[in-house]
Amino acid sequence: MPAAVAQQKKATTSPPAVPRSGAQAIELIDAVEHARRLATVATVAAIAQIHESRTFYDQGHVDARVMFQHVAGVSGAESHRLDKIRRMIAACEKIDREWHDGRLSVDKAALLASAFANPRTRERFVLDQNWFIKKARRFGFVRLKKIMARWLEVHDTDGSEPDADPSFDRRSGSLVQDHFGKAWKLEATLGSLQGSRFNEVWRAYLEAEFLHDWNQAEQIHGNDTCRDLLARTHNQRMADALCQMAEDAVNSDKPAAQVKRVHNIVWTAETYEELLRRWAGGPARILDPDSYNITDIDGHPIAAGAAFADSLVQSIRQVVQNAARVTINMSAGTRFFTGLARLGVQLTTCECYWPGCHVPTSRCQIDHVRPAARGGPSNQLNGLPACQRHNRLKERGYTVARQLDGTILISTPNGDTVR
Repeated sequence: MPAAVAQQKKATTSPPAVPRSGAQAIELIDAVEHARRLATVATVAAIAQIHESRTFYDQGHVDARVMFQHVAGVSGAESHRLDKIRRMIAACEKIDREWHDGRLSVDKAALLASAFANPRTRERFVLDQNWFIKKARRFGFVRLKKIMARWLEVHDTDGSEPDADPSFDRRSGSLVQDHFGKAWKLEATLGSLQGSRFNEVWRAYLEAEFLHDWNQAEQIHGNDTCRDLLARTHNQRMADALCQMAEDAVNSDKPAAQVKRVHNIVWTAETYEELLRRWAGGPARILDPDSYNITDIDGHPIAAGAAFADSLVQSIRQVVQNAARVTINMSAGTRFFTGLARLGVQLTTCECYWPGCHVPTSRCQIDHVRPAARGGPSNQLNGLPACQRHNRLKERGYTVARQLDGTILISTPNGDTVR
């Protein structure tokens, strides 16, 4: 790693000259790309050293990848990508030499690492190292990606009797929010039979939404009704049909899972008062970003208009917090945090309090800052949301303290502070 860092520093100490020709532009690209590769080589080597030393345990992290993601401030996808490369070069000596010499781009290395990560093809992958190196040197990334897909198709088998529907093993689903636009995006990959059944139900609901729009438009426009006059677009009806499926599932007499239909919207007093004033016709004022807040209990932002309209027909619970955002008026004298006491703690943060952990508050346990066994009360001043792992970890020599400004200080068993 030191050699790679030295070369990378040498390549970036002086700014490159402005290219005067195409040849000079190519030289510039080659220089900065080589420096970028060497920097990534050093990064992967650092993750490997932390992994081997097991020092990530001192900071309460589950592995070196998670520690790097938290301390370096990179995304989970980027840390996963670098860790896959680390695993590949640890087992593939020839690819390792290509990687450390800077002859393999980061994207190509990540592509090869994804193939290596497949346990069914890993043994064959190690045998085919020379073949991969030749293809990576000869072809660009797009062409190499197609070649790798073909290689996996040939070698990724489930034995002499593969599953009838291999797409079923690759099923997945995710629902994520764009915190700027506040919209939720649903992505799913279903098996062939699953998808066929889901599509049949979804199309039936979509047809019902279409007939509803058509009947409404007909009452207004009569025989002149056409698709352009419908209240919603096709995409909007598809989204509403999906939501209606979820509503019907919740209202089913025999649901597969019991769902509590409680939707908590978290406001600050300043935000709600401002929206009330605007609703009453007053002029809009700019709110302080530090005091503005309209979210659900996990910190997902909700559009102001939709939340305010909902507040006009729902009951409102008042929760008082001090300057450090600690709930101070919902105390409970029980050993465990339940009911309003639990909700009061959940309102303090939208995720596990441990640095680098992003488990949503709704899936957390409520941890006593000062353990109940040592006299710690079960109230909001002494409670924090903690995931199951970090709640247990605190009982193994780690100490947690709340500072006067509301920040949380965590110390390891050897006295270090968790960053």
